[in-house]
Amino acid sequence: MTKISFFGGVNEIGGNKILIQDRSGDASVFLDFGMNFARHGMYFEEFIQPRTSNGIVDYLDMGLLPRVDGIYRHDLLEFAGMPKHGDPIADAIILSHAHLDHAGHIAFIDERVPIYCSELTHAILKVLHETQSRSIDSEVIDFKKRPLHNSRDEPVRRDFRLVKKEFKVNGISIEMIPVDHSVPGACGMIIRTSDQTIAYSGDLRLHGTHGHLTQEFVERLAVEKPDIFLCEGTRIDQADKHGEAYVKVNSDKAIAGTKGLVTADYAWKDTTRFKTFFDIAKDTGRRFCISFREAYYIRELSKFIPDLPDINDDNILLYQRKQKTGTYKDTDYDKEEREFLNMKNTVRADYVNKHQDEIVMELSYFGLPELIDLKPNPGSLYIKSASEAFNEEQEFDLERLKRWLGHFKMEYANFHASGHAPQEDLKKVMEGSNAKKIVPIHTDHPELFPQVVKTGARIELPTASY
Repeated sequence: MTKISFFGGVNEIGGNKILIQDRSGDASVFLDFGMNFARHGMYFEEFIQPRTSNGIVDYLDMGLLPRVDGIYRHDLLEFAGMPKHGDPIADAIILSHAHLDHAGHIAFIDERVPIYCSELTHAILKVLHETQSRSIDSEVIDFKKRPLHNSRDEPVRRDFRLVKKEFKVNGISIEMIPVDHSVPGACGMIIRTSDQTIAYSGDLRLHGTHGHLTQEFVERLAVEKPDIFLCEGTRIDQADKHGEAYVKVNSDKAIAGTKGLVTADYAWKDTTRFKTFFDIAKDTGRRFCISFREAYYIRELSKFIPDLPDINDDNILLYQRKQKTGTYKDTDYDKEEREFLNMKNTVRADYVNKHQDEIVMELSYFGLPELIDLKPNPGSLYIKSASEAFNEEQEFDLERLKRWLGHFKMEYANFHASGHAPQEDLKKVMEGSNAKKIVPIHTDHPELFPQVVKTGARIELPTASY
């Protein structure tokens, strides 16, 4: 008999933690083990964070992690004065993609639990690990046991198993099938237990550059006729399905009328959006200036994605921002950044300032202070290629962003293509799946599913198990 328990992703966007237990086959797997940003933001923000010195306790007490016996790291349980378990309750975590709302809380997982994912997903997590400082909630690839008395202690590496075809975890068979999303390597899944065929959407869209992958996933489901389809509904209440062409055409038009610097704010892990802005820069007679972090990411992922531009391309510049001493010393930069310091296409703020009409520059919200050094000319353009503010905190961020732009007399535009399917496409995905039962996950609006799906599939609203 198969049991499905939901420890995250119910009546909320992100934080998926779905446990599938096949009692007949004596096997169990978690589908994802992610962080819920909304719940985290209820109690924490930039200057109020869970205390690393308190290990796992803050995360459990504030409801950021579910109280599940048999899954967390022994060193964290012991540090918290909590009883340790024997064998973990899960035989594996099957990871759909690298976004932190699906992968982030793997940092707390017992290292005896292997993680299965695509090669691209592992590559992205590895770059994240190499380009950010270590903290207790970022230790997905490896971790250092707590309490951490010596920062030089060797980390404990996790058991990542990279899959390209159907595989088995004890009695459960899993097939990971590529889908289109705003990060490469994303997969949907077909899970076969002793008595059920279960489909899992992960995160997906049809309107993206690689929407055919999602369509092929749906066609595969139609043949399989799953008993249960765990389907995301992030945007089930929304209609627009702008694609990359929308971002490209509108950005081209906006830049054509701009004299001065153009900056682009987008999710840096989105390789499709990177390529879009690379093409935008070329087509508008400019060069694309990217951060060292983006350059490292693109270079590493180009080993798996052959159509990514080479970072040595004549149309790419690498931006060397001030660090630490502010004197551009080699020792101011992390080892992953130092290799870019002496490249022929590496530039600093003074170069960008003198060539503003020739550059489209990657610049995130958190990089806004760079404008002080860049000194953009009045009439320069800031393109936000991300979703508009949808909560109070993001409204405050948007107001702050526009104050920065007002100070420098810059124009603002928003051209975005979402990584999630809107209502019309979710309807196609669910109705095309031939699933007997559909369970809404990763959504704030599960009540809309029965109104959208008009086939014979039964909609069953899930109940959280925590």
